[in-house]
Amino acid sequence: MNLQTIPYHSYEKGLPQEGNFILGQRRADNILVYQAFNDRIADYAIKHQKFGGQDYSFNRMTWIKPNFLWMMYRSGWAEKDNNQNRILAIEMTFEGFEELLSEGVLTSYDKSFGDEQIWRENLNNSNVRIQWDPDHDFKGEKLKRRAVQIGIKNDALQKFNNKYIKSIQDITSFVKTQKKNIDNNQEWFFVIDENIMDVNSLLKAKFSIPNKFTTAFVENILSEFKNTKSVSNENFEQLLIDNQKPERLEFVGYIKNYQNIELSRYLLKKAIAYRKGELGTCGCMCEDLLMFSYFVSKNKETIDFDLIMAAKVADFDTWCGFDGEMVFYTFGLQGTKDYIKANKDKLIKEIDGFIDKTADYFVESFDENYLYNDINSRAFWYL
Repeated sequence: MNLQTIPYHSYEKGLPQEGNFILGQRRADNILVYQAFNDRIADYAIKHQKFGGQDYSFNRMTWIKPNFLWMMYRSGWAEKDNNQNRILAIEMTFEGFEELLSEGVLTSYDKSFGDEQIWRENLNNSNVRIQWDPDHDFKGEKLKRRAVQIGIKNDALQKFNNKYIKSIQDITSFVKTQKKNIDNNQEWFFVIDENIMDVNSLLKAKFSIPNKFTTAFVENILSEFKNTKSVSNENFEQLLIDNQKPERLEFVGYIKNYQNIELSRYLLKKAIAYRKGELGTCGCMCEDLLMFSYFVSKNKETIDFDLIMAAKVADFDTWCGFDGEMVFYTFGLQGTKDYIKANKDKLIKEIDGFIDKTADYFVESFDENYLYNDINSRAFWYL
């Protein structure tokens, strides 16, 4: 399994606690959604990377869910004896996801829809249904926050299957391992890491999704940077972990759910300068570098990898204390190794502290099993 995971106790950090929000995991231009099936349907889907076979019907409505814990609630963590014993993570285009939402008809009537009979006819004739339900925690307890699921059939299901789906993987083993940890009262168990999915303005209006989820302090940071292309040392130092400021948690909430290319790069450069003693009088910890590096990793460009590597090799303590897996967040496992091998001389020349042994370490010491199964996005502990 190569999905980003997070310890459950860190999952809610930065997430809104009530209201209509679409939570999910983005993968470049795609989004993950989940479904649960019996063995026959799941085996066919994994083998062919699409749905079909004798047991699958394109006329019957099937429901996709971008929220992992909502899927766990519906499937009982793959333990319900109702043909939901296999959990599939389906990577589909975000464009297709938004298209389904735009075509969908809400399953619950509201007076704002106008004539109820017309709404009911639209619902009955639609190949896409949208339903909002209470989100749930790992125990299945209802939350005030609401989660979305999308029902599709006929032509919409054919389009989903043949056009929107990019990959399908079986995550049942991961699900059962986490359920076993929960049942055994283990302190650590993991869920899929999720952020707020920022859909277009028309969909926000259609589904009463708030336009933004940011605090006054975060808005002040964003405004300051927009106007001056900088952040004052005073405001920057409120983001650092040693200060124990609530503003840091507010900012974690922002970077967990949003992307800001210019600001993210500026903040990591400033954090590296703080770490090296070139700026400010307040200490910048490895945890801080990890937070800013995660923000940068969302940009997925070579400059972002180079900045994260510069944070990793800033000094001896960052080499030891900065979680190495963060280096792979920008390009993924193989993409990172390919980039380092192709650009080793450039990296040695341009990044102070990067040497041959650094390149060898990242190319040779990390494999898929360690990166995706053993460490489980350990860097998120600091967030």
